Amino acid sequence: MRIGLTVALGLGTVFLALARVSDLRAQPQQRLTGWRADLQVLSDSLLAKDRSFSPAAREEFRRELAQMETSLDHLDDEAILVKISRLVALAENAHTRLRLDPTTLGAFTTQFPIRLWSFTDGLYVIRTSPEYARALASRLVAINGHPIEQVGRGVATLFAGNTSWTDYLLPIYLESPSVLHGLGIISNHDEATFSFKDGSGKQFDLLVHSQPVNQNWENWQELSPMFIADGLPTSCALARERVPRYLRHPNLAYWFEYLAVQQSVYFQFNIADNAAEGPNFQDFADSLLTFVQSHDVNTMIVDLRLNSGGNLEVARDFMKGLYDALGTKQLFVITGHCTFSAGLYHAAQLKQFTHATFVGEPVGDRLDYWAEGGMLVLPYSGAVIEYADGFHRYSLKEYAENKPYYASLSVKDLTPDIRVSMTAKDYFSGRDAALEAIER
Repeated sequence: MRIGLTVALGLGTVFLALARVSDLRAQPQQRLTGWRADLQVLSDSLLAKDRSFSPAAREEFRRELAQMETSLDHLDDEAILVKISRLVALAENAHTRLRLDPTTLGAFTTQFPIRLWSFTDGLYVIRTSPEYARALASRLVAINGHPIEQVGRGVATLFAGNTSWTDYLLPIYLESPSVLHGLGIISNHDEATFSFKDGSGKQFDLLVHSQPVNQNWENWQELSPMFIADGLPTSCALARERVPRYLRHPNLAYWFEYLAVQQSVYFQFNIADNAAEGPNFQDFADSLLTFVQSHDVNTMIVDLRLNSGGNLEVARDFMKGLYDALGTKQLFVITGHCTFSAGLYHAAQLKQFTHATFVGEPVGDRLDYWAEGGMLVLPYSGAVIEYADGFHRYSLKEYAENKPYYASLSVKDLTPDIRVSMTAKDYFSGRDAALEAIER
């Protein structure tokens, strides 16, 4: 059977035959040649561009890659991508990883419409498509009969980072049929059985069908029922009338509010960059400081718990000069497990240049890490890999082999002075335990 269309050109017609790209790529020899080309690029270009691999990691990378090449004909495309993800994670650097961007082979093009968040007390459903609303506020306990602890251990090998960053990325990977299929957790890309426990402890199963990926926002934004985007599951576990302050403006890069009772200014910095709409950061910062200096304010709260990065240059001078601007006013900084990259840099600035009290959860990376760099696209699969080539040193330790540093600070640690965990119970009830701790 041949599928095509007839096109009129001048006085004649031409028949154009159509062929599925996947069918063409499925030719065994062509497929193996393509994957070998990708692995060669990994061996040559990634290790040449990315500076985060230690000498030992480079040797292990080449050894594992050579073994992988001998088994290509026994692996499907997604199993290969999972192995590549593990190879890239050998850098042990959170900024170096295989992205879950859709590939030309069809991987990472669908996701399960079950949105999860890692709370201290487990993985819970925060948002779903309406047909799976029964799962809202329930804890995920298994996928296709595999205990979630076991699945989580497998997923955690696909990227590097500390425990906090693993908590942030884990739900994203668990929602990917390609990841779960590549790990051998599911055999059907179109569906999987998710097992949950509800608030009463009763376990139940839902057969969940995958949907096309349609996302260009940060995963933390899905925590807020105020956030709405095309293609996003519409049923949210948190009711609008219970939305805590830190989730009231999920579309804003930065904003502030005066809390008259506490004589405090609450400043939330969600994205380390100039806002796409509204004032640029410098104009915003000027208005913020003008307000603080002209009103009865004795405390400022800087909330960085949802700031996973951006451009650290944008707010660098503001954060460094905040101590002088505030004078004798108290300063609190809230951090969380997705305080990462430029967000982490600003937390470290406030630690070094102010006497701030830190509240919340540990940040999403170490004090010293590789970042910057760029993206490498593999020629056959179209898989995208982030690489890093700029060293950030925020600790008191020196790394002569990594100089010149891209950014340098000197802080002992970023451990919260007041440790406040984000629990599912607090989230679903609309409590902000971190802000309550500051108010106390």
